[in-house]
Formats: sequence, C-alpha cells, structure tokens
Amino acid sequence: MFEPEEQVENIIFQALAHPMRRTILKIIAYRPEGVSYTDLITELGLSTGKLNYHLEQLEGLAGKNEKRYYVLTSLGKKALKQLNMIREEMSSEDEKYVRIAEASQKSSLQPALRLFLLVGIAFSLVFLVGWIFLAYIAITEGAPIIVYILLPVLIAIGVGLLGSLVLALKKAPDWVRRLERKLLGPA
Repeated sequence: MFEPEEQVENIIFQALAHPMRRTILKIIAYRPEGVSYTDLITELGLSTGKLNYHLEQLEGLAGKNEKRYYVLTSLGKKALKQLNMIREEMSSEDEKYVRIAEASQKSSLQPALRLFLLVGIAFSLVFLVGWIFLAYIAITEGAPIIVYILLPVLIAIGVGLLGSLVLALKKAPDWVRRLERKLLGPA
C-alpha cells in the first residue's frame, strides 16, 4: 500500500529542511555511479557524527548500491528535481516573496530571550565572583561555621545556574521555536 501524499511531502520537506542535506543530495546526484562515505566526508568537511546524522535523515532519498556507494533513490531523484525546478524558475517577483516569507518565519521572541539570557549570565557571573571573594575572605580572615556551610552551597548554586543559562542560550533557538508554536500555533 502506498503512503498518503501528505506523508511523502512531509518526509521530503523534512529531509530537505537542512542546507547540508540538500548539498549531500546534490553531490550524490552529480555522481551517478555513487559516492563513497570517505568522499562525502572529504568534500563536505563534516565530522563523522554529523555526516552520519544527515545521512540518517536522508534515508529513503539516498541509499547504498552494491559497491556500498551512496546513490539517489527514486524518491531522492524526485526531491532533487523539485529543488532544481525551484532554482530554475525563480523570478524577481519570487525573490520579493522569499524575503517576505523569511521575515515572517524569524522568531519574534528569540532576540529578546537571547538578551535576557545574556543579562542573566552576566548577573550570575557577578554573584559567583562575589561569593568566591567572600569565601576567600572567610578562609583568610576566619568566619562563623555557618559561612563555611553556606558559601560552598551558594557557589555550587551559582555554577549550576550559570551552566544552565549558558546551555539555555546555546539551545535557545530550538526551544523558543517550540514554545512559539505551542503558544501562537503553527505558522
């Protein structure tokens, strides 16, 4: 039984969503006899982990032949044909709409959230440096026992908070988009 058209479209668009996967498809298509894994790594300059991830995302569009070279499947050829058609038939009017679509797809919360996280990181660093300085004074000058208990706890909390904020800043684009989709609905 054939898959519904919508599922095929989703599979193709998901695979083509990343520019590196589009590049991989074009490289494979350029060599009808196929391309080796080593040639892909050399040409793309990717780590093996990243290349493996992208090849996994392209399963169904690219596969291996009897020589273990990557070749396009019939679905991969159709996907590449669509990419080529888009590129060949672009007009100046299309370019205008591309700019409009690009602007509407940019995250509206992302810049504000990024600034908020950067400010949070700065404040965390200031407090962490302050707590470390207080710990230094407590050790060199002496302090009540409660200070020796509280300062390591505060420093550990500060390091944890700082690490969390840095990780959130690194992952912000992904989870902000997911949050926007939940709050604002699909675009």
